[in-house]
Amino acid sequence: MARPIRIEYPGAWYHVTCRGNEKKEIFSDDHDRGRFLEILDKSAKLYRIEVHAYVLMENHFHLLLMTQEANLKSFMQRFNTAYIVYYNRRHRRSGHLFQGRYKAIVVDSDSYLIELSRYLHLNPVRIKKYSQLEIDEKKQIIRSYPWSSYRGYVSLKHRQSFVSHEKIIAMVGKADDRNGRKRYEQFVLNGIGKDMNITFWEDVKGQVVLGSNAFVDWIYEQFLSKGKKDTRELPGLKELETGPSTIDQIAQQVSLEFEVSIPELYQRRSACQAVRSVFMELCCFFLAGKMSLAHIGRTLGGVSVAALTQNRKRLLSRMENDSDLRRRFQKLTQIWNNSFS
Repeated sequence: MARPIRIEYPGAWYHVTCRGNEKKEIFSDDHDRGRFLEILDKSAKLYRIEVHAYVLMENHFHLLLMTQEANLKSFMQRFNTAYIVYYNRRHRRSGHLFQGRYKAIVVDSDSYLIELSRYLHLNPVRIKKYSQLEIDEKKQIIRSYPWSSYRGYVSLKHRQSFVSHEKIIAMVGKADDRNGRKRYEQFVLNGIGKDMNITFWEDVKGQVVLGSNAFVDWIYEQFLSKGKKDTRELPGLKELETGPSTIDQIAQQVSLEFEVSIPELYQRRSACQAVRSVFMELCCFFLAGKMSLAHIGRTLGGVSVAALTQNRKRLLSRMENDSDLRRRFQKLTQIWNNSFS
């Protein structure tokens, strides 16, 4: 089995998920859920981990964590093992509870933290059985769901001592007061019905990093480019290192998909602006960590780094309303993903 990349450093933020073996439930009742949170509390204190958000579902859980020390692996080993021992004893069972290793994505807190917290807190209404409910009905489910940190974010009486709220609330409300909590509530509930995958999950690089191109660049240089790791055993690193290695390779694929000439893609005043926008974003998407954004911009006709960032925002907005463009963009990303999967 391929070993997931583990990136650890003091002050790192992570989105951690773990699923039940064979997609089976990991909680049999509320007693299990309560015990899970007790173990999370004790483990977080022991390893100096800040818990900023969580949600417990039937067969998996999500955590949003910040490690004060470079010790996520040690924390997760202790935490998962303690819960498995408890669960197996209580239910008189043996064997695996979780499906393989936990998944941890290191997160750029400046760019994605607030969106990620919303994603976690909306999980209870993103399951299939609630897909046909009206928005107001979904809002009520979120407000009343007892097994996430959401209620503590919007009401002091529901707060748990092991959850840190100030950092995320400050991103929408400036202060952890009544106004800040209300603004966070509105921010989360306004996300109901939005396509969260298009919003940011396509930004995950190498299955291990969620962040801006500059952040991915820094992670790669600091933790992944040294030591000559075996990419056959580290598929996430392989994705960061392999993929398309030149802008011309990307241009060829975009040209074929959209039947646009390659010179047209490089022209700043192209008649095919939507296609050029896709081309620019794919260059940033796949080549971050291999060349600087400034170099990419120069090659694309003297485009500034700020313009590349704005292009990405406009493209995401356009794809929300253009299903054909979104489908083609996703198809192009999969061309390289499939080539080294």
